[in-house]
Amino acid sequence: MEAAQLQHPTYEALLDAGVAVAEQEGLAGLSVNRVVAQAGVAKGTFYVHFSDREAFVDALHARFHERVREATAQATAGVEPGAQRLVLGVEVYLDVCLKDRAVKALALEARTDTALTESMTARHERAAAASVSSFKAIGWPDAKVAAQLLAAMTSEIAIRELEAGRRLPAARRSLRRFLGVD
Repeated sequence: MEAAQLQHPTYEALLDAGVAVAEQEGLAGLSVNRVVAQAGVAKGTFYVHFSDREAFVDALHARFHERVREATAQATAGVEPGAQRLVLGVEVYLDVCLKDRAVKALALEARTDTALTESMTARHERAAAASVSSFKAIGWPDAKVAAQLLAAMTSEIAIRELEAGRRLPAARRSLRRFLGVD
């Protein structure tokens, strides 16, 4: 995504409309027609900003990941790599997932759509890679694999919390215990 697009009010309005539609309809119901109706713009306006529906869903996912990145950076600022930094990152990710429920749910549904998975997978890989230094700091010999497994565990908790519609303290506590933080 271009920075100029991110700041364009219509671009953001379309993304916000996509979130609203996704909350009601899920990925299957996320159509260009529904998005433009929700945003109150002409269909051609959609195509000024997005080449197709897949590019739009990808932009929703990218915005979600940017929000996670920003929130994580803020929460972990000044925290040295290690278990506490991992826990803070996981907590922030899960909280953003609960706040942006529709986008996270879309991302989960989109994992089976081959047109979307490449860029989404790359974002997931970058997010997992961010925890490698923390695993190294706490002495894990296979830090990259541990980071990928942490991402998978965190995603599973996110799914369960989305289904429950709330935080699941026992799941979060268990993940902290896996990391050796109580």
